Parts: sequence; structure tokens; C-alpha cells
Amino acid sequence: REQRAKEFLGVLKELQPEILVSFWNTPTVLAAAADDVPSLKYVCHLAGTVRSLVDREIVEAGVLVSNWGTVISRTIAEASLMQILNCLRLTTSVTLEMHVRKGWKIGGREQRSLFGRTVGLHGLGPIAQDLIPLLRPFGCQISAYSPHCPDEIFEKFGVTKVDDLRTLYASNDIISIHTGNTPENFHIVNADLLAAMADGAALVNTARGEIIDTDALVAELKTGRILASLDVYEEEPLAADSPLRGLENCQLLPHAAGPTLDRRVDCGTLAVDNIERYLRGEEVLFPVSLRKYDTAT
Repeated sequence: REQRAKEFLGVLKELQPEILVSFWNTPTVLAAAADDVPSLKYVCHLAGTVRSLVDREIVEAGVLVSNWGTVISRTIAEASLMQILNCLRLTTSVTLEMHVRKGWKIGGREQRSLFGRTVGLHGLGPIAQDLIPLLRPFGCQISAYSPHCPDEIFEKFGVTKVDDLRTLYASNDIISIHTGNTPENFHIVNADLLAAMADGAALVNTARGEIIDTDALVAELKTGRILASLDVYEEEPLAADSPLRGLENCQLLPHAAGPTLDRRVDCGTLAVDNIERYLRGEEVLFPVSLRKYDTAT
């Protein structure tokens, strides 16, 4: 990867582009681009995380950076809803019983409905905001912990603001994680928070794996008290011998919440739109400011 990064930066130095369209696998951190590629004025990134590509100094130097913003939020919110329902309906256990053990009904735990449940959102960014209307038909009571989110957003979406993270985890049937992978959020979901969750509560993570202390989660899941559905992990791909594998109260997905293949066209459409906006001297959609850079994944 380091060799590919050097080669790619060499290409940028030679071509001196004004606009760079980048994706998940663009193989370099543009640390020295302000000096080595002075022609670069706009990085149109077609993913969410820009830290893996652009150093903070690039934004400080005035290079315009945008990401996919809210374009794919709805597909990840859709996946979050699916994961919530799968937890409540014990899909992993049922699938193993039907396909592997060749059985029928599972014993020891009852399937439940989402109707009338309490849902706590750990983070109230674009994905969480797109999840809220998907939960509304179920009559869920929704609360959120999101210290950087303005009060107007809570009011707009009719979400109860919770100022203490432990209270959020202790007082909801379902916790859905949508916070950023910032240094202060590393392992913020620890043994204490997990122990605070009610018996039978479900934890869903479509954000980043580093937010959860995996060892603490495995220990809590092994007690059988709670359920989880994970799309992201501290190390990816998930190791074959990961202790998460084989836990029937934990659904595992391969970092595939979104965008789905059929909706990646939305990213391409956004790129064309933003490049046209840039060339016309108009404001692009979803620019990454220093504040967004510092608080996002």
C-alpha cells in the first residue's frame, strides 16, 4: 500500500491536476499535496471518510474537499432498520436452526416486534436523521445522545435529547450507533455502557468498529443478556477466528450497509454535479470544513 501511495503521488506530481475524484481505494494520504501538487484545488471524494486521504493541513491550506455527504445516508439507515428487526426477530439463531441444524423452532428466547419500542440513537448525524422516519411507522419513542448536534435538529425530528450516554444505553430497548470515529470516541462503548443495557436490549453498529470495545462486547454477548448486529469491526476483514463468530445473539455483516451496488450511481451523479458546480464557480454540495473534518470519522 505504501508503494502504491508513492506511485500515485508521483503521478499527481507529474499531471498536476486541478480536480481529483477519489474513492475508497485511492492509495495515498495527500499530506504534501499543497506543496507537491500546487495545482490541486478540489478533491471530490466519493466516500464518507476523508481522513484516510486528506490531511487536515490540506483543508487548512484552502484546498476544497467534499465527500458524499447525505447521498448514501438513506441506504445505511435502511440497513440499520434491517439490523434492528433482525435482532428482535432472532434472525441469526433462526437461520442456523433452519439451515444448519435442520430444525424448526428455536427455544430459550422469544422473538419480538419493533412496534412501540424505545430506540436510542448514539449520534444524530445524517444517517440517524434518515433512520428516524423509517422508525416512525413503528411508533417508537426515539431519544439521542449527540453533544455536537444543535438543539434545532432534535426539535426538527422530534427526538428527545439525552445528555448522558450511560442513560441513553440504560433506558432503551435498542441502541443504534451513528457517531463518528474520532479519537475521543475510541472504545467509548465500553464494558460499563454495555452492562448498563437492559436484558434483551439490542445494539446495532453501522458506524465504525473502533467505537466499541470488542472484547467487552464479546464478554457481554457471551452472557446471553443482549443482542447485537454489527456491520463494522475494529479489524477488517473480520478474522476467521474472531470470538464474535458463532455467537447466535450477534448478527455479522461484512461492512456492506451502503451504498448498495444499485445505489452507487447516486455517488457518480453527485460527483458530476459537484464538478459542474465547481467549474461554474458555485458552492459545491457537502464541503468538508475544518469543523466537519475534526468531528467526523
